[in-house]
Amino acid sequence: MAQNAFDIVLDEVTLARARRGDMGACEHIYRLYQQSAYTVAMRVCNCRELAQEVTQEAFITAFRRVRQFRGDSPFWGWLRRVVINHAISALRKLPKADPVEFQDYQAPTDGDQEAIGRAMDLDQALQRLGHEDRAIIWLHDVEGYRHGEIAELFGKTESFSKTRLARARKKVRDLIENRDRSAKTQALA
Repeated sequence: MAQNAFDIVLDEVTLARARRGDMGACEHIYRLYQQSAYTVAMRVCNCRELAQEVTQEAFITAFRRVRQFRGDSPFWGWLRRVVINHAISALRKLPKADPVEFQDYQAPTDGDQEAIGRAMDLDQALQRLGHEDRAIIWLHDVEGYRHGEIAELFGKTESFSKTRLARARKKVRDLIENRDRSAKTQALA
C-alpha cells in the first residue's frame, strides 16, 4: 500500500506499556495517530460527526485489543485497518444519502481556479456516490487496498469489489462530463 499519514513510527516501549494497560501510553498513541485516523474515517464516511464517532470507537477497540497486535506488520497498518473496519460498519448502518449540489468557487488566480475546479468537480462527484461506492474508490485508489481486501472488509466477493469500483468510476466520469457539458451550454447561452 502507498505511504500515507498513518506511517508514523511507534516505539516498542510505548507499545509494550499500552499492552499492559498504561493509560499514558494509550494517550501518547492516540495523540500520534488521532489526526490520521480521523482523516481516513472522514474520507470513507464523508461526514464530520460520523468520522469523529468512528475515530473514537476505533481507538477504544484498538486499546482493548492491543494485545492481539502480533507485530508482523507496522502498528500503523493494524490501527488503520481497525479505523477502516469501524468506518465501513458505520456506513452499513446509514440510509442512502441524498445527492449533493454542485457549488461554484472562485480561486485567487486563473490557474488556481482551473486546478481547484477539477479537484472540486472530483470531490463533488465522489460525494454524489453512495457510501459503499465512495468507500470502495477511496480504499482502492487512495489507500491502495486490493480487491480481495476490500471484499473481505465488506463481507462480499472479490468480483463485488471489482464491479462496484468500475461502476463507481464510470459514474464519477459521467458526473464530471455532464457538469462540463452543462457549464459549456450555459456559457454559450
